[in-house]
Amino acid sequence: MLAVIKSFSWLRTVPWLFIIAVYCTLLLLQGPANAVSNFVTQLSIAATMAVGSFVAGGTALGGGAVAFPVMTKILAIEPATAKVFSLAIQSFGMTAAALTIIFSRIPYYKQVVLIATPMAIFGAILSLFFIADHLPRLAVKAVFSALLLCFALTLAWRIYRRAQHICSQTKITVNKTRVALIATLGGVASGLVGSGADIAVFALLVIAYNANIQRATATTVIIMAVTSVVASVMNYFYLETINPQIQAYLLAAIPVVVLGAPLGAYVCARVKSGQLISFLLLLIALEVSFTIYELLIVI
Repeated sequence: MLAVIKSFSWLRTVPWLFIIAVYCTLLLLQGPANAVSNFVTQLSIAATMAVGSFVAGGTALGGGAVAFPVMTKILAIEPATAKVFSLAIQSFGMTAAALTIIFSRIPYYKQVVLIATPMAIFGAILSLFFIADHLPRLAVKAVFSALLLCFALTLAWRIYRRAQHICSQTKITVNKTRVALIATLGGVASGLVGSGADIAVFALLVIAYNANIQRATATTVIIMAVTSVVASVMNYFYLETINPQIQAYLLAAIPVVVLGAPLGAYVCARVKSGQLISFLLLLIALEVSFTIYELLIVI
């Protein structure tokens, strides 16, 4: 029966049905005139997430990897607000990308998803409730930059292996305890800066298991999508941190990300690894440079 269900071509339309449902809901909530007005008002946020959603859908960096530094360093928005927004917007964009990955049958490591996702959720909840409020503003930014440096080192390791003609593995056997631990730590980082579980698991897969970069990326997109949804539910219903300003940001950015993230997932599954790595290293270099500049000013 399962084989028959999987054979139905309509399953491939699920991501599009999700996008249509999101657009219809937004129009019903705001009305066309208000939707356009808010989009124009929050154009800088929407433009930021046009890039962020593509990155989120097609790489192991969540949309927060673009949203967080742009909002905190260029738009002068508080890190706490940027973190809440990043998690919330990823709930839509990365969910759309995850649906595209699953229903378009883009390969990913299913066992890793099953192990890492609940632990990443646990880490994110732990961070949101008990850690995030106790770290100073600059420390949060430093955590984010450290994550990106970790990601950059992972990419550098990948380049070294390719130079040594060491092929990546499409099938891997992982240590469950190690995956669970790294996912938990990544979840804690996600609760601080809106991203982290995806980066941590990606680094583990590539460095420890020489995983295929496209499959590892697809795996982390799914993990971060689910983690973002659960964390955002906690932010909205329990912590009540999604205020009217963040809601305005979301209403402007959601129409962009539900298209951009699936596009990123589709394109990056087909581009050469070298092109993808060069693009990611450029983003990381820009973000880390900004953070170092801020730290030097404080010192």
